[in-house]
Amino acid sequence: MKNFSIWLKLCVFNFFVVSVVGVMMRYNMAFSLPGLTHKFTQEAHSHFAFYGWVSASIYLFVTKYLSEISEKINFKKYQYLMIANQIGSYGMLFTFLYGGYFWLSIVFSSIALFTGFAYFIFLLIDTKSNRNPEIIWLKSGAFFTTISAIGIFGLAYFSSRKEEFEVLFRASTYFYLHYQYNGFFLFSCVGLLLISLKKYGIQISEKMNKTIFFLLFIGCFFGYGLSILWTEIPDLLYGFFTIVSLIQLLGAWKLWSFVWKNRSKFSENHFIQKLLLAVVGCSFLMKFILQIASAIPSLGIYAFNSINIVIAYLHLVLLLGISLFLIWKIVDLDYFKFDKTVNCGILLMVFGIVLNEIILSLTAIFSIFYIPFLSAKYWLLFASVIIMISIGSFIKSLKVD
Repeated sequence: MKNFSIWLKLCVFNFFVVSVVGVMMRYNMAFSLPGLTHKFTQEAHSHFAFYGWVSASIYLFVTKYLSEISEKINFKKYQYLMIANQIGSYGMLFTFLYGGYFWLSIVFSSIALFTGFAYFIFLLIDTKSNRNPEIIWLKSGAFFTTISAIGIFGLAYFSSRKEEFEVLFRASTYFYLHYQYNGFFLFSCVGLLLISLKKYGIQISEKMNKTIFFLLFIGCFFGYGLSILWTEIPDLLYGFFTIVSLIQLLGAWKLWSFVWKNRSKFSENHFIQKLLLAVVGCSFLMKFILQIASAIPSLGIYAFNSINIVIAYLHLVLLLGISLFLIWKIVDLDYFKFDKTVNCGILLMVFGIVLNEIILSLTAIFSIFYIPFLSAKYWLLFASVIIMISIGSFIKSLKVD
């Protein structure tokens, strides 16, 4: 793929930008940063993380994969798609920082959103005759990103009337987050994982692939119900969504077991690669276990009424799971010059992300028992700075053709 290494470096740089905005936000919470509105910074941080870092990386890796399996595809449209996504991402970064949701930030959000629609259409057309096991995962990921748009439209409409439609605004937020995290991000990453496993001679059987896919797809499609258990719903639906959470866990366990059984084929991997994949695998399972826990009424009350628990969960998925997987994917593609800087940088990143998750989790647990954790904001700032430094330290180590 033309200019792949340049695009890759841009994606990692965007991850660094995400970390910088994260540090700004945490610093503002611990001390004070004049001219910075916490709500606006939070919105800029999350939107840029979603589109500038995660979505951009997925588009790039999928485009590279398509370029390797077919020469008939017109890849210029994917280049334009990635450019449009960057315009939308940086537009959202600055407009959300400036004023949160208003007409210009919605314009840039729409650009990024319609980029996702175009990606779905391109993928359907260019892989219609492809029967590789990973294709169904990539297509489904793209499908879920279009579904998540319903939540975006809801947020845009209800944001101006949030007090009047508070429940619908919150439900729209969870709708968008669910189909982005559990749909687009997760399914795309599983597809990218299967692509990488082929390099090690690990080929998933058609039967197992379909079984795992079916379990996770059904779980994701109906799993939105697990995000709205805080509303008043009939007991029958509550029971159905609980079963859905078990179906998801079964699919996740089967996938985890498949990779674990083939771990000996990773024997030649660098220690860093093994560590990253191990952390990602653990966070992957933990995510589904927590979803089951949230379906238990006595625990669900705390899960949905504590912003600290929600934030801890979102960081578990996006940072420990998705982001570290994407870093693993970059390392697996051999686009890092392995030296002490890279090794220390990635180890420092894992430490910072794990520390961040521990502090968020402790804050959530302490809040349940009304135990003050006054130093949490300083620890979170410390973790954010570590993550920022670690990403910055190995950007220069990326190869550029």
